[in-house]
Amino acid sequence: MRVRIGVERDTETGEAARSLYTWLSGDPEVLAGAGLSPVRRAEAPGPMGPVLEAVEAVFDSGVQLASLVVAVASWRSTRPRADRVHIERAGIRVTVDGGDPEAVARVLRALGEGGAPEAGRGARDAAPADRPGRQD
Repeated sequence: MRVRIGVERDTETGEAARSLYTWLSGDPEVLAGAGLSPVRRAEAPGPMGPVLEAVEAVFDSGVQLASLVVAVASWRSTRPRADRVHIERAGIRVTVDGGDPEAVARVLRALGEGGAPEAGRGARDAAPADRPGRQD
């Protein structure tokens, strides 16, 4: 399973994505089951080297995805302004905007893990984590 994690409204230096990558790389539960890679912007490197735009994670199970979502939520709680983080899997994009168990469960359901997947809707129309049951 492959997911891409991006931070909404990151700076032009990619500071938030770099911070998130560092945080996830330091989490033993995430590293135990996931391979992490920085995703660099296609444009020319900034003054301090390549600019990150996202983090990519590859792993085998929903348990590892759950650990990743919890780690992302924990990272958000350390930020001065709780950055909105998007996790994409197989064309489905959800927003991580809470760290409580219910919010984590909503993200997992929206991504198709942890119970009844919600991937039956159009891939681009997946509801954000705070509104998993969107009605059309």
